[in-house]
Amino acid sequence: MVIDAKENILRAICSDKYDGVRMSPSLFTGKGTSVSRLELISLEDHWDIFRTNVQKPPERLLKLIGEINVGNLQKLGRDYKVPIELTVEAVPVDWNLAHAEIPQTISRGLANKILPELVIHEPPATK
Repeated sequence: MVIDAKENILRAICSDKYDGVRMSPSLFTGKGTSVSRLELISLEDHWDIFRTNVQKPPERLLKLIGEINVGNLQKLGRDYKVPIELTVEAVPVDWNLAHAEIPQTISRGLANKILPELVIHEPPATK
């Protein structure tokens, strides 16, 4: 199922792709980039899901969550110097029913256009 352009998606940003200052374009390069649908699971719950299933301590720790609107992502692809029609497709998994993927191959150049468009979420304060 293709995700509607009105939806927002989330991408876990771990320490292997983020040095505390800059995000690596490899966060989005390649084919089959994993994302998650904000419409189905709250941002707060995504922190727990990503910590449990995406981070692999001690070398890969969840640092941030990036958010982007699917329509904005698609526009970035269409407007890129080598236009590409990006889609986001639902691919639920046992541990995340909101899991989705960008099936197209994203170049490093396009990834560098996507990164500044992310809304960055910091981890919630611990109680």
